[in-house]
Amino acid sequence: HLGAKTKYIIRFVSCFFFVFVFIEMWRLMGREGLIKMPFPLENILWYVALAQIMAFLSPRLFMTIDEDVRTGDIACFLTRPVPYIWMRLAEGFGAFNAQIVVYYTLGIFCTYLYIGALPTGGLPALLAAMALVYLSSLLHLLFQVATGMTTFWIHQAEAVYRIYQKLLIVLGGMYLPLTLYPIWVQKFFWLTPFPAMLYGAIRPVLSEKFDAVLFLESFGLIALWSILALVLVQGLFALCIRRLEVNGG
Repeated sequence: HLGAKTKYIIRFVSCFFFVFVFIEMWRLMGREGLIKMPFPLENILWYVALAQIMAFLSPRLFMTIDEDVRTGDIACFLTRPVPYIWMRLAEGFGAFNAQIVVYYTLGIFCTYLYIGALPTGGLPALLAAMALVYLSSLLHLLFQVATGMTTFWIHQAEAVYRIYQKLLIVLGGMYLPLTLYPIWVQKFFWLTPFPAMLYGAIRPVLSEKFDAVLFLESFGLIALWSILALVLVQGLFALCIRRLEVNGG
């Protein structure tokens, strides 16, 4: 338990180290005029802060599935009445909700103190973005399950997860809001789930004022991709069961 608490604290501190680094990076760019700011500076600072929080919120569920497959423990779990993927998703959901309490209280408070202001949309815009980040993090858990199940084929899920992670960073707009990309690039990115997961979830804080239509649009996109991700996970799991090989003990 002590080791788990230490890892949790290190992860939290690491998250806000990156939050403060990217806040300072954007402050520097704004101060030096290195980039034309399409939004008020405090809105962009909240955007990059929430992007980092979203990246750190979810537990590393793919690693748990990877270990289950490589050790052969999954064979034992498959005999239980609860389907394996739902069992792991429930565990990930519980761990995620435990973490979000700290990130959304202490973390958001520290971010507010560091930025020194709310986004121009006020508290409604911030709360809307936090709600969407919560939902997009659940979608992120589903994709973690999908990447974890690739262990059945390549025996190392982390490599696939790293590819997925880099796509989320670039296509999702983690470091740079998508509106700063060329229009044709944005159109291509929106064909993937990543903008809905990251930019779409956090963009309420970029608006001058809270936009209910924008919120509902982002909610709909996250819901749509969540349904498709569930279908993907179920399909992958069915394929995995057919080629199950018990390794280890």
